[in-house]
Amino acid sequence: MHAMSPLMEYTLESVHPVDSLRLILSIVWIIKNDFANHTISPVTLGQYAISSSGRRYQGDLIDEVLGRVQTDNAIIRYQVEGEHYPKDMTEENMTDDELWERFYHTYANREKSIWFLDSMEAFKKLERDLLDPKFHYHRNGYFLLIYTGTEAERLANLKEIFRRLFNIYVINVQVMLMMGNAPFLYTYFPFTPNHCHSSQPEFFASFEGIRFDNVGNFTLNRKLFPVKVTNMHGCDVKIATWTFMPYMSVHKDPQTNEYRLGGIEGTLIGLLSNLMNFTIIVTAPDPKEWGDIYPNKTATGAIKMIIEEEVNITVLSYTHNKVSGTAMSPSLSYLSLPFYLAIPAGSPMSPLERLMKPFHLVTWICLGFIFLSGTVLIYYIRYMGKSQHMDFVYGRGNRIPFTNFIATLFGGPVYGKVPYRNFARFILVVWIWNTTVLRTAYTSVLFTILQDSNVRSSMTSFKDVVERNYTIYTFPELLQILEMLDPKPKIRLIEGSNRVSEMFAKISDPNDNDKVAMCNLEYTIRWYNQLHPHRRVQILQQPLLTAPIIFFMPRHSYVRFQLNELISKILEAGIMQRYASMYLYTTLGTRAQGEPSPLSFKLLLGIFVVYSVLIILAFFAFISELCTRKSVRIRNIVNFVDM
Repeated sequence: MHAMSPLMEYTLESVHPVDSLRLILSIVWIIKNDFANHTISPVTLGQYAISSSGRRYQGDLIDEVLGRVQTDNAIIRYQVEGEHYPKDMTEENMTDDELWERFYHTYANREKSIWFLDSMEAFKKLERDLLDPKFHYHRNGYFLLIYTGTEAERLANLKEIFRRLFNIYVINVQVMLMMGNAPFLYTYFPFTPNHCHSSQPEFFASFEGIRFDNVGNFTLNRKLFPVKVTNMHGCDVKIATWTFMPYMSVHKDPQTNEYRLGGIEGTLIGLLSNLMNFTIIVTAPDPKEWGDIYPNKTATGAIKMIIEEEVNITVLSYTHNKVSGTAMSPSLSYLSLPFYLAIPAGSPMSPLERLMKPFHLVTWICLGFIFLSGTVLIYYIRYMGKSQHMDFVYGRGNRIPFTNFIATLFGGPVYGKVPYRNFARFILVVWIWNTTVLRTAYTSVLFTILQDSNVRSSMTSFKDVVERNYTIYTFPELLQILEMLDPKPKIRLIEGSNRVSEMFAKISDPNDNDKVAMCNLEYTIRWYNQLHPHRRVQILQQPLLTAPIIFFMPRHSYVRFQLNELISKILEAGIMQRYASMYLYTTLGTRAQGEPSPLSFKLLLGIFVVYSVLIILAFFAFISELCTRKSVRIRNIVNFVDM
């Protein structure tokens, strides 16, 4: 153990005779046994002193503490506030203001801090720095305040310090005072069985038993920074939200004035309320809008209530984005939902459209080309009027080739005699095989189409929406993403939850001729279709993006970590999917239930490949037939194969 120098002992005793070696040993014990074990970020250690003597005394304490926390096996690196490391490549072209901004963000935004104060005025200076945005202090971190003042009203000052800290969301704080010759720790518990939002000082622990010879064996017998929001003892938590299904429904009991939340997110908040034992108080903005944050740092709607700390939570299908995540404190994501386009369902298919739908256009072209080629060949040979050619192509005795051609196309038998020679047989086999596969595929899809009265002609891709000059309504956080898509769509903004319902009604109205679509979450579109089974909107089967769903809290909320820990456990249990299934029983779209889709050319490519191979074999059979006139050996082989 590092020994205190005689000069240091004399200085400490002469400048501040009330303090003793126990204060230094207590701070060193806290750093080694708590800060060094339960944090991965550097510890901020600094001083706020008003008097010159207090500044010198605190400086001596800090020097001694830094010396004692270093051991033979571990050297703790530290950096004096305001000191810079040598500039790296990214900092060479930065201005002084930019360098200070990086410094404050890097070295002030830490999880745990130790501050030395000598008076109430010194604390007010610390408070100003905590509130200054450029310092980036981590207010929901952990603070140890060493109060070195000796004024008679220290305990009154302590009460005022805790009141001010609670107002700026700092609850994980311990204040160390010298009471006689022993260091004492004081803290406050904002939520107790008898008080809500209390900042009353409470004695926490004493280091009276710590000595130079037993500092390694000293124990505190309790956690230095206990979680103070595990049980909120029924205290109020204000939530900005309103009914917007399937995410939230709000019901207030007129007799008990208790709020009951439903919906996917409402059920989640209710579960968190039970786990943390807080009472839900619902406050809705007027008008009921999610709100936006503008470049001049003003805000509207529920987001404004969070930024101005009027409520503790706002929850209503919020998605995470950089601007909101900086101005407020986001929760852990508990849902991940894709955004789809809600488009008009389209006009019902005509009977002719239903007959043409099973095949894509390219398939019909290929089939029509084959049929036309066969018809031309049949009538060309007939036009030539040579029975030898007819017997060779049609088959001997076959005088109704076109009838057989049509009959086999629709699955009928071959009338008359089956072709005798190899080439004619090849032609027949290729044609029957090709038409059998195509006919089976066509009839199976056509049956589904004829049975489904909801089949409509509508758009199938985002490109179709843009090419038909549709206007897409979306939310501000998606505006930049949609503008980057290719091709470029026409975009308008949705304002307020009421506007969403109006847009759904407009898109689903069969008499509305305006070309409008809406980009919204999957669950929102499914809920509307669930409520309006006879007036649904079409869901474009092409997700535009997937976004995490969260709720927001004030920037330095003291319930954030506890809520996130509980959300993590809820996700591990798979409860969110259960909540979704409680409110949504429709699928994403009828496509998931077996909606018929045209058989693409790629899907039927195998049929045409085999057809081409058989045509090549038929060509070789044709060549062999021609060669039989010149070669007896070839004629014998062909006659042997020809059965």
